[in-house]
Amino acid sequence: MAKEQKQSIDLRPGKRFSTALSNENLRIGEDSAWSAKIAGTLDKTRSKLDFEIGKGGVVTNIDQSRSIPKRIKAILDKYGISDPNQGLTDEQLEQKGTGVRTYASFILQGSHDTMRGLAFGKQFMCIAPNADNSHLERGERIEKWAKDMYNYIAEKYGEDRIAAFVVHLDETTPHAHCVVVPIDQEGKLSFKNVFAGNDKYEFSKRTKQLWDEAALIAEKYGMKRGDDKLSTGAKHKSYLHWMREQIATNSETIDEQLKAIGENQQLLYTINAAIKKAETKLKGLTTMIKNLETQKQEIRNQIANLEEDLAKGQASNEEELKKLKEQLEKIETDIEDKNEKLLEATKELQDLAQRKLRLKTKYEQLMRDINEDLPTKLEAGSRQMSVSLWDETVKNFKKDKADFEQFSRELPPNLRVKFDNLLEDSVLVEMADHGNEIAATATALFLGYVDKATNYAESNGGGGASPGTGWGRKEDEDEEAYKRRCCIMGRMMMRPAGRKLKRS
Repeated sequence: MAKEQKQSIDLRPGKRFSTALSNENLRIGEDSAWSAKIAGTLDKTRSKLDFEIGKGGVVTNIDQSRSIPKRIKAILDKYGISDPNQGLTDEQLEQKGTGVRTYASFILQGSHDTMRGLAFGKQFMCIAPNADNSHLERGERIEKWAKDMYNYIAEKYGEDRIAAFVVHLDETTPHAHCVVVPIDQEGKLSFKNVFAGNDKYEFSKRTKQLWDEAALIAEKYGMKRGDDKLSTGAKHKSYLHWMREQIATNSETIDEQLKAIGENQQLLYTINAAIKKAETKLKGLTTMIKNLETQKQEIRNQIANLEEDLAKGQASNEEELKKLKEQLEKIETDIEDKNEKLLEATKELQDLAQRKLRLKTKYEQLMRDINEDLPTKLEAGSRQMSVSLWDETVKNFKKDKADFEQFSRELPPNLRVKFDNLLEDSVLVEMADHGNEIAATATALFLGYVDKATNYAESNGGGGASPGTGWGRKEDEDEEAYKRRCCIMGRMMMRPAGRKLKRS
């Protein structure tokens, strides 16, 4: 039974649209940090198919000349609205109750099969990592779907409030990103008035209405109303992100590393607070000592003047001279005490700095360890899964071949001959009869064991071709291309003599 196809809408409010997120949406700097974030899902050979819906619902190339933050500012300027978050740091905006929500970000998509069909129709697409899909052409139906969704949002919230509507066809499931500035009918910036309503009940009602209205568009493309992500809490995650979460959840070693990193971060936070306190104390003591030294010098000058008057026989206040000397003695005692405390504070600050350095070094090592462990576990898990999947595929090929042979016996003679010829030249028969042998031969070729690959193929029923002398990886050939060439040669070598490889 075919899986039911649904449409999906994810609405997320935001206070400040970051440059990094803008670069991701507009596909600027594909070799930068954001590209690494979605590694495993982005096919750069399909990036040229991405597009944007502009004013009037027109399909255009993505406009990379204006960032989304600048587009949002232009909309605010049009309505005479100053950025309410100006002067606030990103850290402050993360705090609850601080700052104003200046945009709403929609992620619009549907079930994987439907969205792929809208984007590429029946064109063949290879989903293997680093595959070359540059032959693909963008389908008209994905453009129609995008324009329908754009027009719906433009009508509902105002076209002049749409900062960006970008469609990505280079990820696992084609989808659209739409950014809307929440300006209400009175021309005021208000996420509450436009999207949220007065309370959670009104917000829920508006959200359901949004999904119900969008479902009318989805029906035109074979999809039904999806589940509200604001209610379910579902997230838009890449395959690699999901894999990392699974590994982190199930790996005791990585769990311990993550826990240690968390504890380390807490210690660093505590030490930074202690350093700040020690620096304040040090600064205070330094200022106090400086002031006391100034007072000390002033009193010394007064005492010198009085003693000079006394030596000249001039009138002098001996009682005042006595008080000044007592003050000087007290100040010198205070200075000595403050200097001792200054030394203690300096030593404390040095100790804290050394502890911070040790913790930072440990933290960086923990991060290196976990970043090394994750790819290793991903690679090992992928390799094990590939082997299991291969075995399962060969088993199914054998079963399918037996079913086809039974079907052939039930056909009329004229059709049976034609069917048997098609079956005989198909990759299904090759994989059913010699799937594991083809894999072994291709692996031997990839590792450079040409003679062993030839002997193995011949001893296991092959003999259709020979790699010849000079087999190996070409200078300008990447590893994936060489692997594919080894697989093709493995198939050719496992074919009986006199039979050529049929290519699709």
